[in-house]
Amino acid sequence: MSNKQNINEIALSTAENIADELIFKSATTFVEDLAKSVPLASMALALTKAISNYKTAKDQRQLLAFIQETQNTDRSFIEKFFKDKNNTELGFEILGILDQTYLEKQAKMIARSTKLFKDQIISKQQFDQYTYIVTKLNNHLINLLQELYFLKTNNEDQEFEFDISNPNMELVSFGFLKEVSSPLYPGATQIARFKRTDSFYYFYKNIFKD
Repeated sequence: MSNKQNINEIALSTAENIADELIFKSATTFVEDLAKSVPLASMALALTKAISNYKTAKDQRQLLAFIQETQNTDRSFIEKFFKDKNNTELGFEILGILDQTYLEKQAKMIARSTKLFKDQIISKQQFDQYTYIVTKLNNHLINLLQELYFLKTNNEDQEFEFDISNPNMELVSFGFLKEVSSPLYPGATQIARFKRTDSFYYFYKNIFKD
């Protein structure tokens, strides 16, 4: 065997050992955090099964953020959720949704959406809509949503919000902005204007806002 082959094998073995160590440390930290967040033994067993396919630190962190957020508003919610066999399909659906996210804020928003749905405040269709939107968010869009909420618009005419022009079209596709008519003055160029929708305000106050 050549020296080059030996070096390659040593490098590969070292990389595998480092990866195993990182995964072990990540899993250990996650289990410790989870134990603090959910002290119930029965819950630990249920959650261990639920996260068996969650291999990376990112996935584990997102699931933990989801659990902690539900406990902030209802400490018994997660326990009841996992004990109810009718939630099996929804549970797998939520894991799939979390898998599409990478920000802890997204996991928290999914938790709030789930709570609203299980409390029968929103429909399954609305749950699907909100969780879809959450998976599409990134730091840039999150900042835009915050700016949009606090944006001051034309107060002289409640029918128009002239300050919202040339918005990010993602916000329009989410249903958070809708185009409105604006007066056309002689010699002026017609510019598309938008106003915030009730759907935006509901999403911001009940799902987005920490």
